[in-house]
Amino acid sequence: MSIDQCIAQLRTLLLPPQVVTAGPEIVRLSKSLSYHTPHEPRCVVFAESEADIVAVLKCANSHKVPVIPVAGRSSIEGATIPLASVPTISLDVSRMDRVVALHEDDLDVVVQPGVGWMELEEVLKPVGLFFPPDPGAAACVGGMCGTNCSGTFAWRYGTMKDNVISLRVVLPDGTVVRTRRRPKKSSAGYDLTRLFIGSEGTMGIISEITLRLRPIPKLTCVALACFASIEDAGAAVQHIVKEGIDLQRMELMDSHAIHSINLSRGISTAPLAEQSTLLFELAGPSPTSLAEQLTSVQRICKSSHATLFRSASDAAESTHLWAIRKTAYFAAKRLRPDLPSPEILTTDVAVPISRLAEALSRTRADLASHSLKATILAHAGDGNFHCLLVVDPANVAEMKAVSAFRDRNAHMAIDMDGTCTGEHGVGTGKVHLLEREVGPEALGLMRTIKAAVDPNGIMNPGKVLARL
Repeated sequence: MSIDQCIAQLRTLLLPPQVVTAGPEIVRLSKSLSYHTPHEPRCVVFAESEADIVAVLKCANSHKVPVIPVAGRSSIEGATIPLASVPTISLDVSRMDRVVALHEDDLDVVVQPGVGWMELEEVLKPVGLFFPPDPGAAACVGGMCGTNCSGTFAWRYGTMKDNVISLRVVLPDGTVVRTRRRPKKSSAGYDLTRLFIGSEGTMGIISEITLRLRPIPKLTCVALACFASIEDAGAAVQHIVKEGIDLQRMELMDSHAIHSINLSRGISTAPLAEQSTLLFELAGPSPTSLAEQLTSVQRICKSSHATLFRSASDAAESTHLWAIRKTAYFAAKRLRPDLPSPEILTTDVAVPISRLAEALSRTRADLASHSLKATILAHAGDGNFHCLLVVDPANVAEMKAVSAFRDRNAHMAIDMDGTCTGEHGVGTGKVHLLEREVGPEALGLMRTIKAAVDPNGIMNPGKVLARL
């Protein structure tokens, strides 16, 4: 492997500003939103077209030089950070940010990988459409495919796999594959689209995505319910899911999350009841349909011992109530007034709905027994929840305790027939957990597929699958 020879060749294939080996861009692409230690790439290449991606991968493959695709750098589990011991090219696709084609009548849109989902939302809103997955604000569609992300709408609309129709993917040798055409259904061959979604750039680089769109609901309403215990809140979630009430969203915040939100809101705002809280967004074509949903949800919450149930009377109040959830992430830092610059580390497990109440209760007990400061947030309808651990990154003992908790939490979820990662991906942070979750046979099959597509092992080495 000669990365210097590869870089020299890339300079002959691309424009000079596209190939960078020093300066702030190298530092910028050494890190992401994850807690993992930054490592600088040897080179950053800015792709501006699919042809650029093809040229870079052909060159890198011939020299056996590792390549990591990067867009929004919002990865939580270190998927876009180079390994310390491996000279790497970071291929930045953020300049590939065009909406290629919007097919309103077909409810789909074709985009490049550098399109941010929030920017896409602004394109779709005027025509009455939306794209359901809503991860962190910085996320781009390419990376969203890479981790099979989801967000608050996943219970109703599914994860990224359920909202991507087809892909164009550049394989390690420069071959371009279109995984399927645009119909909503097809039985033609293997499902290559889903093979690449969730692969975290370990088998190729996505150059174009066709996304499934949905009409913006005509009417929505937000409601809130409080519970004295997290077990009661979890039980309410289970009953709502079992009854098949077709809500738009259902989010859970534990009492510690509400406490942190109260601290962040200040004394000028009326405090929220510091109890485990469920937020519901209802959607439908008529006031009657909303009223029916609201009645059913309220009935279940009361039977699950809710201490308060409140529904918004208008759009402004709905926005106000949902804003509570939007502030929850950064509000968590208020739990550590002892730290000048606290950081947040997240977990990302998911369990079957029937085990959610137990999982939440055991998680909170584990946090308390180890004196860890954290809030719990859940995309409750699909059993996915996050602990936002507020930490001092300079405290070695504390970071060791947090790492041990993260592993215990993941093992708890797996023991419940759940997953160590509901939406953040494996990256490097959960490589050691993958075999425990899927088993040695499935892991071996993954390695076989990876080796067939990427025989030289250049695509994002050490992510998803541990290096052998």
